[in-house]
Amino acid sequence: MSSGREENLHQAGEPPQFPYDGGVVESTHSGRWVVTPVRQWRYRGRSRYQRVDIGEVDFLGTCLFIDGWMQLAAVDEYVYHEHLVLPALLAHHRPERVLILGGGDGLAVRETLRHQAVQHVVMVDLDALVVGACRKYLAHLQQGALEDPRVYVIVGDARDFLRNPHLAFDVIIVDLVDLMPATVPLFEEVFTSVRRALREGGLVVTHGPDPGPPLHEGLYMVAFMMGQFTHVTWYKAFVSSFSETWTFVIGSDTVDITQHPPAWWVESASQLTSAPRSFVPEALPAMFMHSADEERMVDTIRRRGIEALPKLGAWQTAVLDRTAIAELQRMTGFRPSFPHAERSRTSP
Repeated sequence: MSSGREENLHQAGEPPQFPYDGGVVESTHSGRWVVTPVRQWRYRGRSRYQRVDIGEVDFLGTCLFIDGWMQLAAVDEYVYHEHLVLPALLAHHRPERVLILGGGDGLAVRETLRHQAVQHVVMVDLDALVVGACRKYLAHLQQGALEDPRVYVIVGDARDFLRNPHLAFDVIIVDLVDLMPATVPLFEEVFTSVRRALREGGLVVTHGPDPGPPLHEGLYMVAFMMGQFTHVTWYKAFVSSFSETWTFVIGSDTVDITQHPPAWWVESASQLTSAPRSFVPEALPAMFMHSADEERMVDTIRRRGIEALPKLGAWQTAVLDRTAIAELQRMTGFRPSFPHAERSRTSP
């Protein structure tokens, strides 16, 4: 059945009159390649740890790529960052001190500062280049968060910080790399140390990829957290720019947040400087409920052990230059996402 959209099958078109500045290709767990043409690169750099690119993308706005992987898009980054930060803050009776491990783009800090109880935020990120580039080129998204007097930015290894944190925190946000076979030792070391940085009644929140088929990657993070904390609660949200659902996991040894009634979440949300845009606070208890299939899959992963993580060595990314993205356009015949943008260059 025809979708009613214009088809371009096998036809090689002429070189685009207004080519993109480059692009990114990412392989996905579903066996597909996702191509993101970049209208204009704003920043391109490489640190001793990774490649960092920031560019303008049609529909998505300013985007951050690390080693070719999409990290955030201006149009919907709030969905990811609200789900990562706000439920954990709302679950705590008074989150005065917050530690963020990773999150060098500064947007988890921005979300944390929305809670009026927050008095002290420490962000520890490994890469000074990420922190500096995002401070400059994502300033419109950070909204001054890293300049807030309550915020302390430390460039360094989260593991080193956790060995001697000098302070105990109410909420710890772990915004590091994804859990995969190569990063299991990192997570084991971080979570072995994270308790010494928690105050009584404290919570830890982290993230994972898609919990659904075919690989159920996010559920491996759920299973991992269940091996670390007495009470573990997880939930999910679809992030359009990631092209998949994302997993979020909250752990605590003393607080079972599933026991908070809807009224708790409403009252707690009244402490935010603005209402969440991507979820309804009183609906959070429903978000913590999962299908029997999902629960069985978590149990299966726990029995098999974390070493059963999917082997993801075949995942690849490529950052394309202007010539490569133009050649891809010729091969597919695809037109720019904003054809009216081309017309506007010639119109009065």
